[in-house]
Formats: sequence, C-alpha cells, structure tokens
Amino acid sequence: MKKMPVIAAMLAAGFALAAIPRFAEPVLVNDNGTPIDVGYYGAPQMFDWDRDGKKDLVVGQFTSGMVRFYPNVGENADPEFNGFSYIQADGQNIQLPSG
Repeated sequence: MKKMPVIAAMLAAGFALAAIPRFAEPVLVNDNGTPIDVGYYGAPQMFDWDRDGKKDLVVGQFTSGMVRFYPNVGENADPEFNGFSYIQADGQNIQLPSG
C-alpha cells in the first residue's frame, strides 16, 4: 500500500520536468491576398506537383471530396498562390468519398 504514493510522486516529478511544447502562432495562407478556406478538415500538403522546382499547395476538401491545386508562383522560401484548379483524371475532377 505504501508504494502508491511513491509512484504518484515519481510521476508528478516526471511531469514537472517535462518541457511544455510551445507552438508559433498560426499563419493564414493566402490565395491572391484572400485567406484560403476549403471548409472543415482541409488536408493541405506542400510538394512540387507540377515539377517546376517550386513547392505547390494541394488541399483535399472534406465536404466535397475534391482536391485543389494551387501552383506556387513565388519561391520556395516565400510561396505565393494566385488561383487554383481542381485536380483531374481523364478530364473529370477527382472526387474522393467525403463527409
């Protein structure tokens, strides 16, 4: 029975020594000066989709299942986006199960 307070004290000491994570403030990503909003549960990824050497923005939309492509018209260190298109296959918008 006396082991429980010792274990509780050890756990409390461990938590007291653990570093509290600190996160930077969120940053809105703009498309031609307007914050990008794809609705709930957007799934953004940055990678060079069009193989031009610049990381583009690809964002899945939860509510419609569509996937937006924002080409980077800036630089990797300072990306800029100016419009989007939906990613297509065989001329049709890709639409994944959603909702």
